[in-house]
Amino acid sequence: MIRSEEQFIDFISKNYESINKIPSQWLGVGDDAAIFNINSEELLFCADAVVENIHFRPSNDFFDVGWKSIVSNQSDLAAMGGYPIAFTVTLGINKNTSEEQLIKLYKGMDSACKNYGGKLLGGDIVKSETLFISVSAIGRNFINKKTMRRSNAKLNDVIAVTGEIGNSIAGLEMVDENKNISNKQTEKFLKPIPRFKESKLAIETGIICAMDLSDGLEKDLKRISKSSNVEIEVEFEKIKYDDSIKEYFGNDFEDKIITSGEEYELILIGPASKIKSLNEKIDL
Repeated sequence: MIRSEEQFIDFISKNYESINKIPSQWLGVGDDAAIFNINSEELLFCADAVVENIHFRPSNDFFDVGWKSIVSNQSDLAAMGGYPIAFTVTLGINKNTSEEQLIKLYKGMDSACKNYGGKLLGGDIVKSETLFISVSAIGRNFINKKTMRRSNAKLNDVIAVTGEIGNSIAGLEMVDENKNISNKQTEKFLKPIPRFKESKLAIETGIICAMDLSDGLEKDLKRISKSSNVEIEVEFEKIKYDDSIKEYFGNDFEDKIITSGEEYELILIGPASKIKSLNEKIDL
């Protein structure tokens, strides 16, 4: 029985020719985005969805829901060393979805596009008992044919992350307790920022391994470890987090930090010299 995303990817990769027999210069399932070529240009393609009561609550401001649905795809492109060109959107809505919610939803998506790139080109709308927003994105590399991939970690490389970890899970729990609260943690959960500046500088510095931190540091590092066939060791004391999280979560704070998803930071892995050079340009 398939019980995880990894098992699902392994299953479809082994059993379907349209997945496992793609052109050799393309990259299919198993990374933050797929890579394909049109003439001499390399393009990125990804898709992500947000689902009611999984990624957001019906009581959330739908501007934030729209914003996050675009940013989750923008962050995937950033993790590959690219930026967005365009998006398509599929909405699953029901009789409880109001016109006001849809207006706010698209205002949020529009705002994310205006701030961080990409155009909305259309999509589809379907009837669904559970509200969801599924976004597909096409992007370009900052440097043509140069990407960062999960499979490029090497022996003796070091790990860096573009920001603090743990704010998102704290923000989620705070919003569930009080939807009117507003602070650093709730802002991180509701309105994350894609790390395009950091992505561009990483590619220019020569970093070739990265991943979008969306499912928790522990799980995402395991994915890099498997893809790159290396062991990864982390010293918790070197992880950056806001001190208020330790007080908020108490004895559970370490577990909360390493499992905090939807951070939309970048995990960057490379030789110590290149990480040091990058750290002189951005805060890692």
